[in-house]
Amino acid sequence: MSARAAACIGLALALAGGCAPRPPLVRAIHARGGPLRAVVREVEAEVFVGAPGRWSWRTTFLYPDRYAWTIFTAAGADHYLFDGAMTRAFVDNNPVSVDAAPDAPLRSHARFTAVANLDALLLPGVQVTPLPAPELPEGAAWGLGAVFAGDGARYRLGFDARDLLVHVDGPLRLPPLGAGTVSARFADFHRTNGLFLPYRTVYAFGAAPLADERAIAVCPNVRLAPEAFRMPAALPSCGMRR
Repeated sequence: MSARAAACIGLALALAGGCAPRPPLVRAIHARGGPLRAVVREVEAEVFVGAPGRWSWRTTFLYPDRYAWTIFTAAGADHYLFDGAMTRAFVDNNPVSVDAAPDAPLRSHARFTAVANLDALLLPGVQVTPLPAPELPEGAAWGLGAVFAGDGARYRLGFDARDLLVHVDGPLRLPPLGAGTVSARFADFHRTNGLFLPYRTVYAFGAAPLADERAIAVCPNVRLAPEAFRMPAALPSCGMRR
C-alpha cells in the first residue's frame, strides 16, 4: 500500500472514530463536514493591485495538488493548469507555454490551495504543530503551523471556535508582484453538498490588500480525473456563470 493510500485510509478511520479525542487537524476536517478531495469554484472578485478592477475566474482543485485557474476576459479565457509535474498555459484551447520549473508560480498557487483545503496536510512530509498564542492570526481561537519537508515552506492556519478554517498565510509567487507572503481570510460559510465552505475570501499580499473574492457557485467533491489538468476542455464548470 502506498503512503498516500495509507494516509487516505487513516483519515477515514480517524473521521469514523468514536469518542477518542481527535487531533486538531482531523477535528477541523470533521467540523467542515469531511474530506474535500476536489472542488470547482466560480468567482467574481475585486482586484486591487496589478490590474485593478472587477474580474471573473474559475479555480479547480484535485487532491493532493492538481490545480487550474481560468480567468475570463472580454476576449475569451486564459487557462493556467498544473498537473502535478508541469504547468501549462492556454488562450482558450490554444497552448501557449509549458513550464516544468520547480519554482513556476502556479505551483505555489496549487500548494496554497492544498493547504487551505486541509486534507493534504495529513500526507507524509508535512509537519503540523499547534501555534502558540502569540502567533495566532487575528481573530483565531486556535491555530496550526504546517511545514513542508521538501522545501521548508511554512504556512500558518487559524481556526474559529467552530473549528472552521478562517485564515491561511504562506509563500506565494504572483507575477508581476513577485514572491511574498499572501494571507487569505475566509468568511460567509454555507453548507454545500454536506460541507461547510466559505463563499468569501479576502486576500492580502504582505500588508497590501490584494483581492476581495466572492464565490457565485461552489461544487465540492466533483468527479475529476488527474488527466483533466492537461487540457482546459477537460475541466468541469460549476453551475451557470452570470
